[in-house]
Amino acid sequence: RWTPRPVAVVLPETTEQVSEILRLCNRTDLMAKPLSTGFHAVCAASRDRVVVLDLKRMNKIVDIDVENQIALIEPYVRAIDLQSELFKHGLTVHVISAGSNHSTLASTTAAWGYGVTGPSSGYSGRNLLGVEWVLPSGEILTLGSGGAGSGWFTADGPGPSLRGIMRGFQGSFGGLGVFTKCAVKLYKWEGPEKWGVGGASPVYLLDQLPPRMAMNVLAFPDKQAMKDAGYKLGEAEIEFANFRTPMFFNALGMTENNEELKVALESGIFQKAMNYTVLSAVVARSDGEFAWKMRVLKEILRETRGVRVAMNLEVTPKALRIAGKLLRHVKDPLAPLRRFPILQDLVHALPLGRKQKLEQDSRLFWLLVRNAVNTQATFRPSQGMSTVLGSFDTWDLGVAQSDWIAAAKQKYIDEGVLLDDGGDLGCGGTFESGHMGYLEGIYLYDPNDPRALSASGELIDAGSDAAIEKSLGIPIAGFGSEMNQRFAPHCSDYPRWMRRIKQALDPNTASDPFFYAESETDD
Repeated sequence: RWTPRPVAVVLPETTEQVSEILRLCNRTDLMAKPLSTGFHAVCAASRDRVVVLDLKRMNKIVDIDVENQIALIEPYVRAIDLQSELFKHGLTVHVISAGSNHSTLASTTAAWGYGVTGPSSGYSGRNLLGVEWVLPSGEILTLGSGGAGSGWFTADGPGPSLRGIMRGFQGSFGGLGVFTKCAVKLYKWEGPEKWGVGGASPVYLLDQLPPRMAMNVLAFPDKQAMKDAGYKLGEAEIEFANFRTPMFFNALGMTENNEELKVALESGIFQKAMNYTVLSAVVARSDGEFAWKMRVLKEILRETRGVRVAMNLEVTPKALRIAGKLLRHVKDPLAPLRRFPILQDLVHALPLGRKQKLEQDSRLFWLLVRNAVNTQATFRPSQGMSTVLGSFDTWDLGVAQSDWIAAAKQKYIDEGVLLDDGGDLGCGGTFESGHMGYLEGIYLYDPNDPRALSASGELIDAGSDAAIEKSLGIPIAGFGSEMNQRFAPHCSDYPRWMRRIKQALDPNTASDPFFYAESETDD
């Protein structure tokens, strides 16, 4: 319905077969478009003469170098499968927030790569240690030390590095050939190899939260306190993962259906207490390390007036209605806990609500450790979701982007075109010791409502203008020829160099250029 139908779909099993397909495209007017797990529309054909390469048969974990913390993988290795295997060796890998069923190779070599474990494992583009690349010509090139037969420890050299050409900042989205293998950097996993699980889809419960592990809901009194805490937590390097969760998604995550969600929002409690919330996972190897990390966390909360929200309290429609009435005239229900931090420990120590705490710990464990998101629940309120902006830059810039989209979409909320989510649905987190940050502005809508579809397009368009006029960075949707030309005058005319790269590596346009850059001759 939304994209052209490809002329053919082929399922190669080897790098050599991929090479032959690209050589065929060079001899004809066909174009190739690779697809791994197929998460995003950028994997679709842009023209009816495109051959889609479905790479699901190339699904091998080729090697795990435990000592040097390197994995060599093929395109259809899903992050959750790779991570499950790595846990056996005390290792893990960065998994993006799109979900653990994504292709690790795709996010590392050819697209975005931001996930909740940014505090402990960077982001996907940073973790590239080498790549086997079938160029648009069909030639097979191996970048970095792997190409010199010296092991897969660096993607650069010998000689000038091609990393910037092959992936740049956001990736080529299949516009510069096909990546058939890549080496990724791995990280130490301080948790257990496996754990007990019960329940049924979509709700799975841990038998117990593994030892030396804490799933925390951190609530801050205002935006500045949340930003300050983000930097302090990053500098302290105590987090395995974090995720800024807005008020609406907190209410969504703690309710089982839309009726309960409605009661939760009408109570007013989430709007008062959970506007500036960060989910945080702390994982440690020893009891001493765990105790130290938790002490540091509590000290940062004391400095920023944050609260570690207790999860052993029952959240039912009846309880929310009663609490809403009792706290009707209370501006900040968490104020006593902010003023007297020792009360937080007392509330957490109450021998009550163990079942409720395990349920919430389980939800956060799947999100922050396994990146296994309950998609059914996420789309429950509206059935449609999209995002605006999302530039990967600083934590402060991320919050500024979130503020802009919250204001921009309010008129559509007032008109009943977009779902009323409170405005601020900025989701993301910090990366690499707090030096970088990411938030994207999400909005919810009914995909069957033509007005909502029109509003969605208007918001994305306005977001691109705001990115330029308010210096909010190149957005997550800032790719492809149209966006390239839009941002070119403000970003050193970078599309000029992309077109030259395309012309040099793909003179016959054997790779679908739509989501990367048309060559100069095509323009």
